[in-house]
Amino acid sequence: MYQKLLAVFLVCLSATSFAGFNEAQSAFKKGDYQGAVQEYIRMGNAGDTNAQLILGALYSKGGAVPRDEKTAIFWLEKSSLQGNMFAQYLLGQVYENSQLPNNYQQASIWYKKAAQQGQADAQVRLGHFYSQGLGIAQNYNEAILWLGRAALKNNVNAQQQLGLMYLNGKGLPKSPQVATGWFSKAAAQKNDASLLLLADIYKDGDGTDKKPVLAYALYELAVIHQTELQKEAIKKRDGLAKTLNSQQIDDAEKLAEELNKPNNFSKTLTAYLKRSEQLFRFFPDK
Repeated sequence: MYQKLLAVFLVCLSATSFAGFNEAQSAFKKGDYQGAVQEYIRMGNAGDTNAQLILGALYSKGGAVPRDEKTAIFWLEKSSLQGNMFAQYLLGQVYENSQLPNNYQQASIWYKKAAQQGQADAQVRLGHFYSQGLGIAQNYNEAILWLGRAALKNNVNAQQQLGLMYLNGKGLPKSPQVATGWFSKAAAQKNDASLLLLADIYKDGDGTDKKPVLAYALYELAVIHQTELQKEAIKKRDGLAKTLNSQQIDDAEKLAEELNKPNNFSKTLTAYLKRSEQLFRFFPDK
């Protein structure tokens, strides 16, 4: 996440500070971390919000400099007070995950400031805070609002969380069909937790007809991805295999191959559901 934020910011550098950033980046490449940090400090003290963000990220992560959350907060607050939404989000992260006592109230304040500017990751965290009542009064309507905004920006974490809320009926009417839609969108981005949840729905027929071949294919896809959920996916796939014949397993493995092709998940899933007369389709025709 830190590298992602820094990459975004480095693309957006102002012309007035470009020379200073060139010097700092050059020092970093040469392994002169102290020289780079001193250049960022010089720019940060001069009010450069980009340098302040980078300093906050460096001190909150540690490595090039010793990890120091108090110093990280010092620089991130300077940048945040200038309206930098990336600094506001990262400041929320520091307060939420601090090795010092957690401060969910402060985290929620900074997440909200970043979320209001459209920062999707902050919208996800704010939605989570509202759903759990962390540092802020629990409010499911607000949770759905902020998660929905991030999900519509294709944020995979928001899509998964919305799917879980609809699946479990948490704070809103239970709807496995809508949950399936959000899990499908997240699964299309190789979110294996959503893949397994989607497979479970089709295996059990939760809000839909049972589709064991599709469920097996989704489990197999999670196995292919080789993430930390691989063992769970293998266990679920092999358990389902005991209920299928050889032809069904062969069909499922071929379907998994199609689903795994680049940018082919949504198209293949929709086509399969159409063939199986699935009425609810989350992915529209193009």
